Amino acid sequence: MKIAVTGLTGFLGYYVARRFFDKDFQLQALVRDTSNILHLQDYQKNITYVQGNLDDKETLKKFVHGADIILHMAYERNGASFHEAGNKDIKRFVETNLLGSIELLDAAKYAGVKQCIFISSCAVYGFIYPHIRLDELHPLMPDSNYGAYKASVEAFCHSYFLSKQFEITIFRPVGIYGVAPHLAHSAWYNIVKDIKHGRDVEVSGGGKIVSVEEVARAIELTIGNKDASGKIYNLSDMYIDNMSVAQIAREMCGTRSIISGTPKKPINTIDNTQSKELGVMYSGVEGVKRYIRELVRRI
Repeated sequence: MKIAVTGLTGFLGYYVARRFFDKDFQLQALVRDTSNILHLQDYQKNITYVQGNLDDKETLKKFVHGADIILHMAYERNGASFHEAGNKDIKRFVETNLLGSIELLDAAKYAGVKQCIFISSCAVYGFIYPHIRLDELHPLMPDSNYGAYKASVEAFCHSYFLSKQFEITIFRPVGIYGVAPHLAHSAWYNIVKDIKHGRDVEVSGGGKIVSVEEVARAIELTIGNKDASGKIYNLSDMYIDNMSVAQIAREMCGTRSIISGTPKKPINTIDNTQSKELGVMYSGVEGVKRYIRELVRRI
């Protein structure tokens, strides 16, 4: 089975490549000429590369040719945060990410692709209605350009699916954590590093999280899965505040770091029932502890 993948050189892409390595999948990755692929070298035997961008129609035709499935994870942000990228140059942002995604879907249609898997985001929700369950049917009112972009691509995915062009599955993950190929980009890296070296830390904030390995597993579960056709899945394990993360790290490191700050409480809970029915098994606090233990070991 041939899977055309955008975003394979990114954080989630690395874990997808690792999970699919021993499977009967041939990955064809769309990469920019500036993309770093060194961290994928252990998985090279089933990866081929097509150099180009989402805004290049001819490249997209070559990229999707012969593919059974499209896995769309790419998001051009040029080093900015996910939300900052949507505010810097709105014209470039829309042309590259939104129009590029639509061109990809259109290329997939003409190439006879059977299934498209789109990695969206919980940012599509934005405003949360206090008396409506926050499941996949909750109304979408994005409060950021990033969320609006993801919601827009979702709408086009539905259009292609309902017009019977190909099967569609959409994922809406919350904050994804895990050991990144570039270690310093890993979630909570600075907090754990300071505590390991016995420095005092002041922490604030928190957020809903999901393990990168669980997201990669969810993607695998939908490959060629007719039961996942036309469905959207929230990917959310739990909420954790950064003070709890710091306390876990301090206990593991055995340092005397003083942790100050105010724990932040969640405002709402994202329903993850559908993803559990798909077969996603969330690791909860134990998964966070395993991750922090590994981060401590590597720092």
